[in-house]
Amino acid sequence: MRVKRFTGDNVADTMSKIKRELGPDAVILQTRQIKEGGFLGFFARTKVEITAAIEERPLANKPAGTWEDTVQSINTDIIKKAYEAYRDKENEFAKDKSGSELSNQPAVSEKNLLETTHSEIREMHSILKEINRHITKGEREKIIFPEPLEQWKVFLTEKGISSELAEHLITRIKNEVAQEQWNNNSAVLEKLKKQVVEFCTNTETIRPRKSRSTVVALVGPTGVGKTTTIGKLAAGFSIIERRKVALVTADTYRVAAVEQLKTFGEIIGVPVEVVMTPEGLKEAIERHRDKELIFIDTAGRSPHHELHMSELEAFLNKAKPDLTMLVMSVTTNLNDQLRVFERFKALSTHLILTKLDESMSLGSVLDLLVSINLPIAYLTNGQNVPDDIDAATPEKLSGYILGEGNPNV
Repeated sequence: MRVKRFTGDNVADTMSKIKRELGPDAVILQTRQIKEGGFLGFFARTKVEITAAIEERPLANKPAGTWEDTVQSINTDIIKKAYEAYRDKENEFAKDKSGSELSNQPAVSEKNLLETTHSEIREMHSILKEINRHITKGEREKIIFPEPLEQWKVFLTEKGISSELAEHLITRIKNEVAQEQWNNNSAVLEKLKKQVVEFCTNTETIRPRKSRSTVVALVGPTGVGKTTTIGKLAAGFSIIERRKVALVTADTYRVAAVEQLKTFGEIIGVPVEVVMTPEGLKEAIERHRDKELIFIDTAGRSPHHELHMSELEAFLNKAKPDLTMLVMSVTTNLNDQLRVFERFKALSTHLILTKLDESMSLGSVLDLLVSINLPIAYLTNGQNVPDDIDAATPEKLSGYILGEGNPNV
C-alpha cells in the first residue's frame, strides 16, 4: 500500500492531484486544514492537506486466503516504517516525561498514552489504524448485489458512506423494492432518500422561552468555526427574528477574534461581553437576564488536553447553559469526529455540523449520526453571515448526504 500526503488550495484542487497521481481507486485516510507561510503565525495561507493511499497490487485478483496471505500480498514497508517512526516518537516522549505524572501512574494503556502525546504521534497512530482497517476489510466477505443494485452500493460509497452501512441500505432496497423496479432509478433513489431520512430524525433547533433567558454555549475543538457560527446564530435571531440577544465570549486566547466579535456586535446592535474567569461569565449572564437569548462563545479545546477540558467544564459549571452545542467540522475524518464526541458528550446537548461547503462528499455524516445519540441543531455551509446556516431537518440532512444539497457535487 502506498501512502502519500497531498496539499492544495482547496479540497477539489487537492483531490484532482490525488486522482492524477494515485488514480480513481485511491483511499482517503485523513483530511485536515493546515497553515503555510506567514510571519510568526500571521498572514499564513490556509491550505488543505489530504492523506491518501492506493493498493499497489489489488487483492481482488488473488484467491481468498488466510489473514497472513492478505497481509503478505500488500507492500508492508510503509506500515513497518510508519510504526517504527510512531514508536520512536512515543519512546522519545516517554523519556522527556521521566518522573512526571505519566510515570507515576501504575499502568498506562496505549490508548491513554496516545491521548497524552503530541499531535504528530496522534496523527501517525490515526493513519496506522486507517491502514489496518482497510487491510482488515480485505478479509471481510463483501456482499455482492445483483445489478443494478451493486451500482447503487457503489453510488453510496462514493458519497462517503461506509461499505457496511451502504450494504445495509441496499439490502433493504433488495428486500423492500420489487425486482422489476430495480432498474427504475427514480424509484430506487426515492426509497434511499426515505431510508436516509429515517436515520436523520434526531434534530432540534433553539427555541427561546418566553418566561426567562435561554443560555446557549458553543463548545468544540479548535478551528471548527465556533465564533463564525455564533455570529450567524446571533444575527439570525436578532435581525431576522427580532429577538433580544447578548453575546458573551470566554475565548480570550484569540485577541483578534474577540475584537472581531465586538465589532460584529456593534454592527448588528447586540451587546458583547468579554470574560476571563468562570465567575466573570456567571456575572455577565446575570447582567443580561433581560435578553431572550444569551450566546456563549468558548475557546477551542483539544479533547486530548485534560487541563483545557477541565477549564471548559469550570466555565460551563458557572454558566449553567440551557443548551450546550458541540460544534464539529465535516472536514474532520469520522474516526477523529467520534473521538471528539466521546470527549465532549458529557458536556453537550446538541450538535452543530460546520463547513459542509468544504467537503466533496458528506456521506460520512450518516455514519456519524448512526454512531452518536445527539440531536443535530444546525448546519453551516459558508462564511456569509447570517445566510450560510440552516436549521437541521431530516430532509435537508438526507439531501446533503446523498449529494443533492452539497454545492461541491
